[in-house]
Amino acid sequence: MPFACVLISDVTGSTQLYEAVGDALALEQITDVLTRMRQIIEQHGGHCVKSQGDDVLSYFDQSDSAFQAAMKMIHEDWHADLAVHVGMYVGEILTHDGDIYGTPVNTAARLASIAKPGEILLGDACFDGLMPISKQQLTLIGDLQLKGKQTTTRVYSCSASDLSLQTATVVKPKKAQVNGTDFARLAYADRSWQVGEGEKLSIGRAIDNDIVMGHAWVSRKHAVVSMRQGELEFSDISSTGSVIQTDDGKAISIHRRTTLLNGSGLIFLGADEKAEKANALSFDTKKMKIEFATD
Repeated sequence: MPFACVLISDVTGSTQLYEAVGDALALEQITDVLTRMRQIIEQHGGHCVKSQGDDVLSYFDQSDSAFQAAMKMIHEDWHADLAVHVGMYVGEILTHDGDIYGTPVNTAARLASIAKPGEILLGDACFDGLMPISKQQLTLIGDLQLKGKQTTTRVYSCSASDLSLQTATVVKPKKAQVNGTDFARLAYADRSWQVGEGEKLSIGRAIDNDIVMGHAWVSRKHAVVSMRQGELEFSDISSTGSVIQTDDGKAISIHRRTTLLNGSGLIFLGADEKAEKANALSFDTKKMKIEFATD
């Protein structure tokens, strides 16, 4: 199978454009963006595969060529307040009937789905293949648990906007001495769940989540809770963020990053710590004793 860098570039703002100017004009303007993205891909030596809705799937022989194309896209002066966000991943792809398949395609799609307008998210294998000057333009986000992948993916970000509009950095303790536990408990309404070593639970408004919370402020795919090496991790992947309220009264706001859960407390999805406790997901890891060493 050929080895390639897969790039998925997606248009942001199309829904608002359709509402503002009507279907015919919006379709014309979005088509112009898709056409221009395909031109940029070809100018940088890439291969356009297909467009699905508002995105373009392409692949490149070299990561740096893909990155330069992505940079051109996010810095382009798009009309009608449209923007582009990009996901990139390297690996072996399978080609069939003019289409491409495989882990790089799936992972690039996951990264594109969580990238913000004007942002590029790429995996560590992509980063390793970049020229030094390209690497200098990227910020390490951290290890993200992407849907469908058994292990975390180290992700880097480059944004056309300021750092506040980039995907937030993953928070991980530098030195942790852990006495783990067999499982942790989560509860919402009249239901409860257990998370054991190597297991994870998805949380969100969509019915295919393990924990479904049907509030309007909860994203369809809002967060993932997982147990790894005796540590309970909470990964926010939403558009609105979450608030963790610990049993000692502290509140931690997180957005598209990962943090450890220790002791017990409440998780407010898409809300602040003053929200009704009845709408929160509770967690209990009292058997887990995590002590962080100081530098």
